[in-house]
Amino acid sequence: MADPYFVQIATSDLAELDRALELLGERADLNHRYRKMLDESRDQLAQPEIRLTQARGLAKRLMVLLKAAGADFPETLPETLRAELDAGRRRADSLVFHPEEG
Repeated sequence: MADPYFVQIATSDLAELDRALELLGERADLNHRYRKMLDESRDQLAQPEIRLTQARGLAKRLMVLLKAAGADFPETLPETLRAELDAGRRRADSLVFHPEEG
């Protein structure tokens, strides 16, 4: 595998992360620090491409934001939105724990 610092990934390939972050922004009760983290993540995803290392960082941020939203947050969502959140979580897991699949 090439050096991940130099590998670019299209942000369109990170749609699941983007949607999960959008859901957190719309529905989670997050303090201003987490909201800033959320806004910075969404700004990165607005670019056409980012480095693979940045994508992994976004995945880790999503994991942090999900914990900050609370363990019961997914249950507050309708089933369709919960499925979208789960898709984002799975994409984040694949980037962080299985980068060769990323």
